[in-house]
Amino acid sequence: MNNGKAKIDKGLNGLSIIIPSKKNWFALLFGTVWMGGWFFGFTSASEMLLGGGIDNIGANGFIAFWLLAWTVGGLAITFILLWGYFGKESLIEERNQILLEKTVFGVGKKNRLDKKEIRNIRTEIGNDSWFGGNRWAFWGLGPGKIKFDYGLKTYSFGLGVDDAEANYIVDMLNEKFENKNQFTTKI
Repeated sequence: MNNGKAKIDKGLNGLSIIIPSKKNWFALLFGTVWMGGWFFGFTSASEMLLGGGIDNIGANGFIAFWLLAWTVGGLAITFILLWGYFGKESLIEERNQILLEKTVFGVGKKNRLDKKEIRNIRTEIGNDSWFGGNRWAFWGLGPGKIKFDYGLKTYSFGLGVDDAEANYIVDMLNEKFENKNQFTTKI
């Protein structure tokens, strides 16, 4: 029985785990509506600056600075909304490698890792309070609930899974790979 968020495929070519972004529909819809207001503010400020509606150089400088900050904020919200609607994390086994990806429409962070160098697969169940843990998962930020060591670096994924599903995935990874010494868990 699989009622989790992850799509797990144990095919002939290897293991594939696809985890869609964590959805907070209220925040996504609010952010989408907010972008309408953002667009109105952007076009109004652009018309003031480029249309010559203000003759004061100080006011033009302020509007230019405001427009720059407004553009950066709008781009950040756009990326967050794209992650929220369409983002996904992938762990894909390919021969002697693991592809670990965090992407939107195939664009994003991609890591190709040697399976033999991955160690200490574990869950890190975070505190979802305002002051710690996985509260940033909806925004595509913060650590995932599934972690492993690769050399002297720690990688994580599983932003969108619940605690029980994270435990299930870690158990499955350890069971699948521990006999081949490709993945090991240190306690």
